[in-house]
Amino acid sequence: MITMIVDGYNVIYAVPELARQMDRSLQAAREALVRFCQAYRARRGDIGRVYVVFDGRDAVGFGSREQTHGSVTVVFTQKPEEADKRILVLIEAQGGRGRCVVVSNDNEVFNNARAFGASVLSVQEFTKKARPVGPTRPQAPSSARKEPLSSRDAREITEEYRKRLEGS
Repeated sequence: MITMIVDGYNVIYAVPELARQMDRSLQAAREALVRFCQAYRARRGDIGRVYVVFDGRDAVGFGSREQTHGSVTVVFTQKPEEADKRILVLIEAQGGRGRCVVVSNDNEVFNNARAFGASVLSVQEFTKKARPVGPTRPQAPSSARKEPLSSRDAREITEEYRKRLEGS
């Protein structure tokens, strides 16, 4: 069985439908990614466990640093550990027990995952493979209303965006 490790925030920011969830809240975007991973795993027969790894500073809402949602385990790192390091720890923990695939567009994660023996998928490859084949999904009615963004959520999004820009 394949173990899949997803670089959480990297995927959220790279997938437009997940990034749009940020309009609602960071928590909504994380939950949408978990649902996306659950659906992907359900369509595939060869994936045993999916880990979605996030930097832990925003763990509010999930209740703990590690939480299992069916076959998807959400992991929030604790300082000083970053998500990139935890991904490598998860790869090492596989210890040759099966194939490990890492999903990320981060070059450092991509290259380190390969060096540790994992296969890698870009976010674009992952989402292309994750989409069901067949007719397109129906669009939400134009009358669907978005929940207003709270000032707290707006500050969190702005802070996350600022950190991403500074890290680039």
